Amino acid sequence: MEQKDSMIVKRYSFLERLAHFVHLFTLFILLITGFKIYGGWDFMSYHIALVIHLSAAFVFVFVNWVIIPYNVMTSECPRCPMCAAGVHNLFLHRMNHIAHRYLFGPTDVRRMKQIFLNYLGKGEYPAFTVYDVKNEGYIDKLHPVTQFMLFFEGGAVMFVVFTGIVLYNLQWTLLGLPISEWLISGAELISDPLDMHVLAFIRTAHLMMAYFFIVELIIHVGIVELDPKVWKYHKAIFLTGKEDLSDSDYVELLGAENNLEG
Repeated sequence: MEQKDSMIVKRYSFLERLAHFVHLFTLFILLITGFKIYGGWDFMSYHIALVIHLSAAFVFVFVNWVIIPYNVMTSECPRCPMCAAGVHNLFLHRMNHIAHRYLFGPTDVRRMKQIFLNYLGKGEYPAFTVYDVKNEGYIDKLHPVTQFMLFFEGGAVMFVVFTGIVLYNLQWTLLGLPISEWLISGAELISDPLDMHVLAFIRTAHLMMAYFFIVELIIHVGIVELDPKVWKYHKAIFLTGKEDLSDSDYVELLGAENNLEG
């Protein structure tokens, strides 16, 4: 079956595209300046690298802890008639939709299995873009590997921020609260059983998070996104924000019987 006409829908808002670009750009800046600070590379002075690193870190944290959560919470979901009629709790319906779209779950496990079988030549590559035509909204947008990595990325962002605060200032406070002291005390719960000095543990953890982001980039970009059939999503996230759902590669349409011909 094939689509009769193009079906252009908005996949990403401007703020979603901006957040994605800024997240990616600042991550590269943090990695480059961070390895300069750690390894003593000679392409710029330590002071300049530190200033750029801290500035990028502030933007990175703001995007990840403010803009991206805002985008997730305000993302469009299918217009459920039962919600419009007051049958469903709108807030709970939205939370359920967000959890399904962004958290790795049973559906994604099945898709991961299909992907593995596809690599072995034993099945079709699964659709991971699922759109409800009748209610006009995405059910799923993300590749299951991306959804799997989101949890670990969130943890990595948290660890890199907390360890970075201590490395920046051992006595850093916020509104009079001894944040660095609290973080050091928490880190000692892990470093002491490992027989490591707490600052050595924090420095190592900060470095390990940098390596995690490199691995994540390799998986996200190098393995998942280099498939030519998903280049349309690059265009959507970086340029137009729109998707033509009549391109059936990795797309499943729900309630689309009236739009299809056999």
